[in-house]
Amino acid sequence: MLRRLGREYDISPALVGEAAVYDHINLTDEMASRFALAPVPRWSYGEDYLALLDSLEAALPLARASRLSDETIARAIFALSEGLIGEIVGIVTRAATEAVRDGAEPITTASIEALAHVPLSRRRGSPQREALL
Repeated sequence: MLRRLGREYDISPALVGEAAVYDHINLTDEMASRFALAPVPRWSYGEDYLALLDSLEAALPLARASRLSDETIARAIFALSEGLIGEIVGIVTRAATEAVRDGAEPITTASIEALAHVPLSRRRGSPQREALL
């Protein structure tokens, strides 16, 4: 399927994810030979991460500033995201959606906590996953 998509759209597929994606691709020599490994490190808490939060906030259609790079809210997002960019963006997007829905319009630490986001490292044994088995 990946080969067909690549030919049809003249693109090279890129798979991004956690170690499970790596393990799945490397199940056979044929699949392993089709992809080059390019590890992308997780974000660390620091100036670059805070600048990322500022960039995300600037793109949000909220009426009031959320100050995502303030220490308390930035640490809350970082803890839930475990430094994964997709998780960071997902958390901020969901929080912004809820802020618009409830009319408050800034994202707060309390609204981040209200998302009840389960970090990736704890999802493997989550009740939602177990219900799928």
